[in-house]
Amino acid sequence: MDKAKKIRDNVIRSLSAIGAVKDARFYAELFSSQAPEKFALIVIDPRCLKNPLLESLIGNMRILSDLGLTPTILIGSLDADPTSIRFQAQRLSKDLDGVGVTNVKLNTASYGLFESIQKVVSSGRVCILEDTSSLKLKELETLVKRLVPSKVMFLQPSGGISQNGKRVTVINIDDKKQLSLSDLSQGQERFLDMAQSLCRMTEKRTVYVIASPLNLLQELFTVKGSGTLIRQGAKVKVYKTLTKLDQNKLLQSIESGFDKALKTSMNDWSVESLIMDSEYRGGAILTRLEDMTYLSKFWVTKEAQGEGLARDIWDVLTKKQAKFYWRSRMDNPFNDWYVKSCDGMQVVGDWRIFWRGLSPDEITKAILTAPNAPIDF
Repeated sequence: MDKAKKIRDNVIRSLSAIGAVKDARFYAELFSSQAPEKFALIVIDPRCLKNPLLESLIGNMRILSDLGLTPTILIGSLDADPTSIRFQAQRLSKDLDGVGVTNVKLNTASYGLFESIQKVVSSGRVCILEDTSSLKLKELETLVKRLVPSKVMFLQPSGGISQNGKRVTVINIDDKKQLSLSDLSQGQERFLDMAQSLCRMTEKRTVYVIASPLNLLQELFTVKGSGTLIRQGAKVKVYKTLTKLDQNKLLQSIESGFDKALKTSMNDWSVESLIMDSEYRGGAILTRLEDMTYLSKFWVTKEAQGEGLARDIWDVLTKKQAKFYWRSRMDNPFNDWYVKSCDGMQVVGDWRIFWRGLSPDEITKAILTAPNAPIDF
């Protein structure tokens, strides 16, 4: 085993402290398969450049460097003083040098900025951008449009938005109720405003999240994340048959979501309806089983998990179908979510049987029927 691969494997194993090694390996490989500049754009609150948050940031940057991942760091989005911005960038650069993370400082006003960023990160160095302009949002919008990063992370001491003592995991900017948040700090308000504007102006595939340097790796390498994700609602459509969908994309989506290969043919399924994300990142398939509607499959692709897409699909599903039932294996990590979303649940052997809107007689029938439903994987 070559030295680089050994370091990479050791780092991924060390990430088991923040989540499953399987998740960490998946995301490390996903990020590595992209162009280096598309990994992540990290926008830093100045308060994160003071200890102990700075120490955590530097340590995590070293881990990312060992994985061969080079984010672009933007300093100055919340600071109007050019002198202060340059000082912050200089300190960060020096501290990164101190742990062996090579880096280059650039100003957002530099000529040929995007070509320079690509050159820096492609050579395995971290790019530190100084935003000394007065057009903060405009500069950030331009960066996102040109780099198209997988994630834009707003690092902030609080690590995310909380309401009534609980972390808000996902904010859908199309949901006015979710945007009526109170008790936000000034930094949270500004980052939330920035993220909302960027969501509407840039690529939907880019994910925006408020997190902390303390939880940077958990946010990047686990499905659950650690901060507050800010997104637009997905476009979810309802189909009567599978024939109007791209069969290869559908198959890839299902197998990604379940992390297993299908053993049966989709052509053999007796589909009642299909609820599907327009970009094939998740869906739900309803069939008929014992003259009742059965939720045969509900999934989100691996790379889209943790983005709130499951809720978008579920909302469309439950508006369309008031009565249905489904099953889930006992070790399914999604079971806690199902428990909160069902009317009732019964354990039968290796399965949990769930239902919504069923009559007592139908519940009995569902409990008897679901364990014997066809197994497609």
